[in-house]
Amino acid sequence: MTKSINYKLIIGMLLLNFFIFIAIFGPAIAPYDEDYKQQIFYSLQNGGEIIGPPSPPSQDFWLGTDKYGYDILTKLLYGAKYTVFTTIIVALLRTVIGTILGIIMGLSLKNAEVKNNRIPILSSIPTFIIIYFVMVGINIEPVLSILSLILIQGALMTILGISGVYNVVYAKTVETKNSLFVMASQTLGGSRIHIMKKHIVPILKGNLLILFVNETIQVLHLIGQLAIFNLFLGGTSFPLMATKYTSMTNEWSGLLGESKDFLYYAQWILLCPLAVYLLFLFTFYLISLGLKQIHHEQIAKTRYL
Repeated sequence: MTKSINYKLIIGMLLLNFFIFIAIFGPAIAPYDEDYKQQIFYSLQNGGEIIGPPSPPSQDFWLGTDKYGYDILTKLLYGAKYTVFTTIIVALLRTVIGTILGIIMGLSLKNAEVKNNRIPILSSIPTFIIIYFVMVGINIEPVLSILSLILIQGALMTILGISGVYNVVYAKTVETKNSLFVMASQTLGGSRIHIMKKHIVPILKGNLLILFVNETIQVLHLIGQLAIFNLFLGGTSFPLMATKYTSMTNEWSGLLGESKDFLYYAQWILLCPLAVYLLFLFTFYLISLGLKQIHHEQIAKTRYL
């Protein structure tokens, strides 16, 4: 029997490697400096036409320029590191911390206490609302540095997202703990560390990668939701006499949020960041589907008496 090729996982991993590459080397391969602006000039064609921003995609500006003359491709390449690395790091921290807490609590509590040990408070309040009201006063025209703002928002997204991972891992740990082979191991003198290493972790291992990928999707959704309300990752600029909010880091959801007014005019300003953001999101959907396919194939191979 031939083994099927997991195209979803292969394509997803190739796309993820591509995004990590541009997050690292984006500024080096950008066609212009980050502060470069398109100049206004007169064209002798068509009776002296004025050429200036915003300009549609062309040979000089592959993705066009925005209202202020900044090259959109350059902005995307400079902002890639903020979106890619923040998303991955926050999702990783959520998964690691939630997993550790879930395993420890699942193994520590007695069976009578198991059903009541969840984290309902953090799970019942939408994460977006909490982060919005914490960040709205410090994120717009901030006095803090870009790094400080990213760390604060990243910490909030991590802390408020731990409960979801914790509840899943905790429930799986309790289920495994109550299985016959674990009870037999306890009867023979197996310690909690032994049970965790030999039974809990091997069973959770396949699910943890899927959990991590799903957390990256949730973090991306959350960053995008905040950007719609002008809370851009790394800071929002709205100086005196300005007409719109702008991202201080050029991260992708921020570029998407600041360009939402261009739906009916100069659409490339909105569509280019939207396409990149959706492709990055689609990358993790593909990886998640690919990992689930592997997990299902492994379960199908298991033999039961």
